[in-house]
Amino acid sequence: MTARKCIGWVNDTTASPKIQGNLEISKSEYGIFIGGDPEGLRSLARLLTWLADVDQNSLARMPDGERCHVHLHARDAEGFNSLTGFSEETELCRLDAKGTSDLPPKYQQLVKKKPPRRGGHKKQ
Repeated sequence: MTARKCIGWVNDTTASPKIQGNLEISKSEYGIFIGGDPEGLRSLARLLTWLADVDQNSLARMPDGERCHVHLHARDAEGFNSLTGFSEETELCRLDAKGTSDLPPKYQQLVKKKPPRRGGHKKQ
């Protein structure tokens, strides 16, 4: 799959798919709840796929080190990327930075490292 280009920087995500249908992202007693009608869930899937595939290096106005992200707004039925009234304000964000692919410092320890090779030590 070829990388998709994004127009603008960070919040200028005019090339991104929009949230359609009904979509709720809220807190529940068990963690985070994500629910919606089929149209809402499919539009979230399209938005996440777009965010994963966007070529951050094509964002001329986005400085190196920044991360492309999209805000989803609760209780803003007429607005851009709006969620249901039961939702929480939500930010979807790429973790890899433009130009460097670095992750935020708090994720550095979580980066999967290659396991040590077996048989690397000789018995003496």
